Amino acid sequence: MKFLREIAKIAEWGLKGNGTRVSAYVQQLAEKLKADGDQQAASYLKELLDKSVSVAEISAVQTQSRLPVDTESRLALADEETVKVDQVPIVLNTSTSKLVEEFIRFVQNADKLEAHGVGIAPSLITYGPPGSGKTHLARYIAGRLDLPLITARADTLISSFLGSTSKNLRQLFDHVSHRHCILFLDELDAFAKLRDDAQELGELKRVVVSLLQNIDALDRATVIIAATNHEHLLDPAIWRRFTYKLPLPLPAESERRRLFDLFLNKYAKNMDVDLLTAVSGTLSGADIRSLIETAIRESVIAASNNLDENGLIWRIIRFRLKQEITTDPSPAQLRAVRDMAPQQLNGIRLASIFGISRATISRKLHKEGES
Repeated sequence: MKFLREIAKIAEWGLKGNGTRVSAYVQQLAEKLKADGDQQAASYLKELLDKSVSVAEISAVQTQSRLPVDTESRLALADEETVKVDQVPIVLNTSTSKLVEEFIRFVQNADKLEAHGVGIAPSLITYGPPGSGKTHLARYIAGRLDLPLITARADTLISSFLGSTSKNLRQLFDHVSHRHCILFLDELDAFAKLRDDAQELGELKRVVVSLLQNIDALDRATVIIAATNHEHLLDPAIWRRFTYKLPLPLPAESERRRLFDLFLNKYAKNMDVDLLTAVSGTLSGADIRSLIETAIRESVIAASNNLDENGLIWRIIRFRLKQEITTDPSPAQLRAVRDMAPQQLNGIRLASIFGISRATISRKLHKEGES
């Protein structure tokens, strides 16, 4: 049965006598009916709201979309955006893609699953190194589900007045519980650390308890996604709150090639993507995008229709080696560059990149004992 969740919540809060929550779920149901193409039913429900909801309740429904703020700083506890799926093209390995698709499919069919008694808590936690695409994935899922993405702001949630942090969490979770949306807890380790960490204050440990309680109190209308770069710091109880646990490693060779094709766009046909893929061995997706965009900016400023391939390779080399390399590299530096992609970076290619003769390249590569 379609929209069973909203109908059940209307009944639940109606029986409890909570008119504000009934109004919120009637509003949600009207919006879903409209999105589903049933304009007549949506209009009818909105007419009912206009006729039967008190002024106070109408005000409460209207203010639900206003993001809560920290009482001391008056800064918003979250940011909200609406994402179109075509704005967030994504590159995932096969196993990760299958899990993401399964998660999306289960959320999209939540009403059917609930009706058969096999509903799930729509929750997913992603973890991996910086730049591996955790935030990008959250935006992609929001676009696919056509739901607003509400991203918690760790810097505001964690108040300088420690007792206020749990209160801030409660405010944020109360807000999302009245809306059909995705709550994204980025940098989860900032407020969900191990409770047996001797370095942490007692108040911060109570924040973890508060977070757990708030997650448990969420109904299944709210999708929750979390991300962390430091999964080893998370309290074990946090892991149990998430149905899907998704590692996002650095991209393998096949994913890097797809990333170069994606970000190079119209420039890809003029570039040696195989070489770029090989040289970019340890880069994250975010690193690849940043380096390509910088190269494209230079091309735009130079009014060139072509991207400088050697220039992009040079950028990748410097980024990976984390040191400045001149056009007269030391033997050790030259060997380090060659070892990034021994088959592709032969003497001819190295001579082209550094702008020196093949004889010089050969001499330096075979010179021993010099750094």
